[in-house]
Amino acid sequence: MLNQRDQSSNLKRYYRQQTWDYMMKNDLVNFPSRVYKRIPNFKGAEEAAKRLSELDVFKNAKVIKINPDKPQEPVRLLALEAEKEILVPIPRLKSGLFYHVVSSEVKSDDLKVVATRDGLQEHGKPIGVDAKLKVDLVVLGAVCVSSEGYRIGKGEGFADLEFAMMMRMGAINDETIVATTIHDSQLIDNLEPEISKKHDVPVDIIVTPTKTIIVNKKLRKPVGIFWDILTPRRVKSVQILQQLKLMDEKEGKDVTLRKDESPRYGNNYSRSTRGKKNNNPKNDDSMTKVDNDGDDEIKNVVQEKGDVVKRRAARRRQPRKQQQTQQKDTNDENSPETAEVNTKIIDKSKEKNPRRKTPGFRPKPQIDFSLKLSNISSNVRVRDLKNALAERGVRPTDIAWRGQRGFCYIHFGKLRNKDSEPNQPVQVDSIVANLQQLRIGENNEDDFIIVEPAKPITRIEITDVTSV
Repeated sequence: MLNQRDQSSNLKRYYRQQTWDYMMKNDLVNFPSRVYKRIPNFKGAEEAAKRLSELDVFKNAKVIKINPDKPQEPVRLLALEAEKEILVPIPRLKSGLFYHVVSSEVKSDDLKVVATRDGLQEHGKPIGVDAKLKVDLVVLGAVCVSSEGYRIGKGEGFADLEFAMMMRMGAINDETIVATTIHDSQLIDNLEPEISKKHDVPVDIIVTPTKTIIVNKKLRKPVGIFWDILTPRRVKSVQILQQLKLMDEKEGKDVTLRKDESPRYGNNYSRSTRGKKNNNPKNDDSMTKVDNDGDDEIKNVVQEKGDVVKRRAARRRQPRKQQQTQQKDTNDENSPETAEVNTKIIDKSKEKNPRRKTPGFRPKPQIDFSLKLSNISSNVRVRDLKNALAERGVRPTDIAWRGQRGFCYIHFGKLRNKDSEPNQPVQVDSIVANLQQLRIGENNEDDFIIVEPAKPITRIEITDVTSV
């Protein structure tokens, strides 16, 4: 039986998947059109931002915290044009807490560029937990929300962490208004109350391109950081959390972390579930804007792929037909001509029969040794690894990618030449040494990739290193 936390996670995962599938199916997103594990860049984001800017809570705010996602870029632009100060979280809190941008201090005439993620990095001033700021309005993105104010994000938990940190800094309080801009299809009439946990941030105002909803009965907001749901790995990956933990320790607060490494600040939605139907915890008619046609299409696609795999497997099990040459004149079996033909047939049958090249077939490469790379961040993609290896001149034969689980294998082959002795070991020290202090993507400065020899593995997805 699922506990309360598991039920909440499954419900959130279900609503995310349904919303993402519906928006993709009905072409409701702008570029970038990838919505899975993202805050959807919905069509009509400018109209929703304009509606929000017309509210008194927006007009009266001096400092607004706005999330860095693409659909809230119009909100950032309107805030800068209204000469307000904005706080935008640094992506994944890698190098600080917020970018602080004051439009009057920006040395650029194009505020539209400043409102972008690159512009914020160029013109914003990074600030930390010691900043003395009073935030008047918080604007979050969302995958879906309910009219009661329950919000479901993309599943990584950073928005909840940022809100908790601002509470800890004293930048906001329980009365601070939280708003979100979404597409109408992202609005759900009812969400189960058990979907919200103590660290989840609800919203007070919901703005779509066509309407504005003011939540009458405000939901309780988290009052700070809940250390008991944070893992040591999460704290280690975010420098700001380490600082806040030391501050709370000095104040005598309980900062005991959870030993279980499965995430609770966020569901860590796996990319491997894209386009797949999750376990449905309730009937599809619970969502007013989402139907189950997407699930039917997914079933059909999965079924079709399964049939193709079965047919290919059946063909591989069938013995290959050997071509036999029949002599027209069976009475001349012992003639020299017939003997010569038979000899050719026998000799040809002894030749090695190479496997026919079929579309999509790639022969299994020879693997002399493999290396295991671990401590890989969840945001790293296989192309990032390939680029990092290329920069160091390391060219593996194959890559067995399991980056979403924090590790991968790189295989090397054809390192022996014809003069090498059969039992002579392959020297791997030079390659291992070349990969020391390797960092990939946005890893912390001291968060190096762990490199260690490993045996070649099978039954794992192989990525062709020449495909990028």
